[in-house]
Amino acid sequence: MDGQGNLVIHVESGSLGYFSARMKTQGLFAVQHGRIEARVKLPFGQGIWPAFWMLGSDFDAVGWPQCGEIDIMENIGSEPSTNHGSVHGPGYSGNRDVTAAYTLPGGRRFSDEFHTFAIQWSEGSISFYVDGVCYKTVTTASIPGTAQWVFDSPFFLLLDVAVGGNFPGPPDASTQFPQDMLIDYVRVYQQQSEVAAPVISQSGLVDAASFNSMVAPGGMASVFGSELASATSEDLYDSALGAFVRSFSGTRVLVNGVPGALTYVSPAQINFQIPWETLTDTLLNVEVDHDGTLSNSFPTTMPSSAPSLFSVNGTAILTCVGGSPQPGVACTLWGTGFGPTIPPQSDGVPAMARVPAVTASPCLLSVGGQSAVVTYCGAAPGLLIYQMDFVYPTGAQATGSVVPARITINGNTGIATLPGSFWGSPLSSPPRA
Repeated sequence: MDGQGNLVIHVESGSLGYFSARMKTQGLFAVQHGRIEARVKLPFGQGIWPAFWMLGSDFDAVGWPQCGEIDIMENIGSEPSTNHGSVHGPGYSGNRDVTAAYTLPGGRRFSDEFHTFAIQWSEGSISFYVDGVCYKTVTTASIPGTAQWVFDSPFFLLLDVAVGGNFPGPPDASTQFPQDMLIDYVRVYQQQSEVAAPVISQSGLVDAASFNSMVAPGGMASVFGSELASATSEDLYDSALGAFVRSFSGTRVLVNGVPGALTYVSPAQINFQIPWETLTDTLLNVEVDHDGTLSNSFPTTMPSSAPSLFSVNGTAILTCVGGSPQPGVACTLWGTGFGPTIPPQSDGVPAMARVPAVTASPCLLSVGGQSAVVTYCGAAPGLLIYQMDFVYPTGAQATGSVVPARITINGNTGIATLPGSFWGSPLSSPPRA
């Protein structure tokens, strides 16, 4: 900050090269449609390249330019009076982008004082503004005939000052350092909808397996409330995408603005995957977007793992060779919230059967007070959930027909109840006939 209420991106030249900064809201905030604007005073000079721009929130999953890019303010310092507004997408990116320029009248320069750069963004249309003057509107008809319009999904915001590059060229002897870009504000405006606002209940975000309150990136979660959706569906896998959709009938679940992959949607409950890129150990907001109307924000903090097991009537789903759990028998559990895998997985994409994805941190399992040998802990082939294979330990203490269990991953523990053996407690070999 400069002491006057302005954010500063400061640019210097030193013996090791150029020093600058980029700020982004990726994983923290995203927006779909509305008016997005910033009041900025630009730096200047050959090779200086300030920008206020946006990228699709699916950038990590699909890459650029498939994710889409919207350049609200893009200036090259050798043209201190001209702003470029552009969109980039598949088939119209780089020097083939859809673009327009606005030049200040009277020889004024963007470095002389603050100016407001904005877009007015609606479905199928983006209008570009400088100081309230609309100088370009891009629609679905503006892009090449066979190209895809990729601008009706959430985008995150970026502010930066680059030095050099193909667009502005390198600095030269005329370039002055240091340089500053001053940002008075960044604002997002969205129109209120007449749709009844969705409401997340007070304890409405839980782990989808055990209904515990702790959830983790990549894990399956459930959100409960009212008016969450106008329709119900449990068939949300898109075979063309090879992934679960992030929007159904106008409904999305946003984790700090990033939509999660949906597996079940109804007016009172939504099951979804927490986006992998979600920050951990940081206060986050979970919201439901129903036809453009946002619910109340549900605050939460996520650890890197929050292991839990899928269950029926409180007892974990357990399958074992031979049908029943016995000492030395190979068994399998299914869970969620086990944390990152190697190789890493993508949002909403089921795990591949051919390439096992194991958890990045070791999985520890205790059954009835006894440590179990875990033979596999990672992605369940063809699913979004996790799989744990283990050898049922000798001496596990049962309580009636069930056995307590604990899963610990990266220091985080989940408690579960497993079905016990048919032959009493402690578990032992079956009696002779």
